[in-house]
Amino acid sequence: MADFFERLEAEMEAYTAAERQIALFLLNNRELIPFETGASIASRLDVSAVTVGRFCRKLGFRHFRDLKEQMRVSANLPWLQGEAFEEFLTDFNDSDKRRKTLEREIELMVAVYERSQNKAWRDTVSLIAGAQRLQIAGFQTERGIAALLAHNLQYVRPGVELIDGASGHFADLLLDDPTGRCLIIVDIRRYSRQSRLLAERAHQAGLPLVVMTDTLCDWAPRLTSHVLTADSDGALFWHSPVPMVALVNLLINDIVGESGGRNVERRLDEVGRLYDDFTGFVRTGRSRANTS
Repeated sequence: MADFFERLEAEMEAYTAAERQIALFLLNNRELIPFETGASIASRLDVSAVTVGRFCRKLGFRHFRDLKEQMRVSANLPWLQGEAFEEFLTDFNDSDKRRKTLEREIELMVAVYERSQNKAWRDTVSLIAGAQRLQIAGFQTERGIAALLAHNLQYVRPGVELIDGASGHFADLLLDDPTGRCLIIVDIRRYSRQSRLLAERAHQAGLPLVVMTDTLCDWAPRLTSHVLTADSDGALFWHSPVPMVALVNLLINDIVGESGGRNVERRLDEVGRLYDDFTGFVRTGRSRANTS
């Protein structure tokens, strides 16, 4: 099957949009979860079963059954729908399903850590660490991930902005001089039209771009080489943010390492002093005794 996967990668640009979704699904989920049917894959990817069958025949197989025994593919809907929702209501206390969900999340976090060793990750860390001004945007449920990244980066470096899009025009992103700036967009399936359009416009404006997304996103690599990926599981009512949070933690860790510990330490000390002045901490009598 190694030759098969190499073929998928080599021919990716020649596939239609629907075929790319199927190919990416096969490439990135080959050894992770139990086998599916052609119909279930079609449902998960929002394509028709006919499209899945036609793609299999294009690759030289009679149908998806010729492939499925060599692959395990992942449920990747952002939330449960239809019969899957009814199943969730029936089985949400099933301890075996909870264990499988935990195992799945661990697998996905391990995959994030493995990808953090490659050149694309290192190049992206260098880009972010070297930018004088970081602008971070997240859409749909990923707004919280974008906020987490922005707020934590603000502790360790200056020039970090969380973009909310409330203005409706993104002029501060697309019209300002791109020199010294970097835009980070966070979004996963089903991708917001807004995030893709913003990424396209940023690319056209020559603004350095990082996209944090899942492994099924076929449009981000067309706009930037700086794509960081983390998948989520569909076994819970809502997709799990745990793998993406792991990505954020690793990314911040490596940005600190790239930026130099002394500068970060100095900034953290200054932030700490400002926090003491404006807010402070609640200290019990015991904690005061321990610090005296």
